[in-house]
Amino acid sequence: MAPTLEDVSLFLGLPLAGHAIGPLDSPAGWERALTQRFHGVFTDAPDPVWEHHGPKYEWLLNFRIQNFRASLTAEQITRSLEAYLMWLFGKVMFTENHVTTISTLYIPMALEIVSAQTADQIRQRSWGSAVLAATYRGKCNGCQLTSRKPALLGCPLFLQLWSWERFSIGRPDVRVREPIDAMFDVDGIDMPTFGLCWTRLERCFASDQTRKAYTTLNEQFDAYTGVIWQPYMEAAIEARYPGGLSMLCIRDRDYWMTKSKIIFDVFVEEMAQQRVMRQFGLLQLELPPPIENPVPAHIHMLP
Repeated sequence: MAPTLEDVSLFLGLPLAGHAIGPLDSPAGWERALTQRFHGVFTDAPDPVWEHHGPKYEWLLNFRIQNFRASLTAEQITRSLEAYLMWLFGKVMFTENHVTTISTLYIPMALEIVSAQTADQIRQRSWGSAVLAATYRGKCNGCQLTSRKPALLGCPLFLQLWSWERFSIGRPDVRVREPIDAMFDVDGIDMPTFGLCWTRLERCFASDQTRKAYTTLNEQFDAYTGVIWQPYMEAAIEARYPGGLSMLCIRDRDYWMTKSKIIFDVFVEEMAQQRVMRQFGLLQLELPPPIENPVPAHIHMLP
């Protein structure tokens, strides 16, 4: 089993069609340019604060919507959107080991989006495949790190949603506050993605804390036989979303079983769909790689 482009579409609604995201470069003189754009935008917001790697995460928090006290000017809206996009790229979609900063690699993409006057001025990118590639690389790195503080990078939110749909262990107990279809205008475009039930509903976690949870979870997985191979069957969709899923989730379905390589920045990841055919309701003929050599060495040598 593995996360696929189908999962990206259904959970996140990100486009798969478009240009590859990469290679990315830090813009020259980004410190001065960032200061010029954000200086004095809000009277109570400080000028940009940064480290070598990029702008500080805590500085971006000055542009959260809860900090706004009055109607905003066009410039304030633009700069707030730019700050949000830098946070979205650096702290949700493509997380890194730099905890306190946002990578400068994302500044040009955020600036391009907020500077566009029309939609066709924004380069159409394959955001979905980039998120999957970053998550694949993050899992490889996380499994091979030997430090005491290894990190799960890429898009942990996506990986978490993926696991909760397939394994009934290690996930929260969620209870619906109100019917899903009551939250949306199902006749319009604001219909949900499949992962919504895990991100917008009330979470009712157990009040008791489990000691040595890592060991307990491993023991449960060793004995687990209830894998849900295909969580997106029509009956499941109808039960959870009577109004239907957003078109954003299925617009790029022709790409779901692609065998092309997926790219993020300078990383190229293999889409070995023939190893996960059972997730698409098909016969899985190819056996998984042997444990002693789970991934061919040449895959990790790709730039």
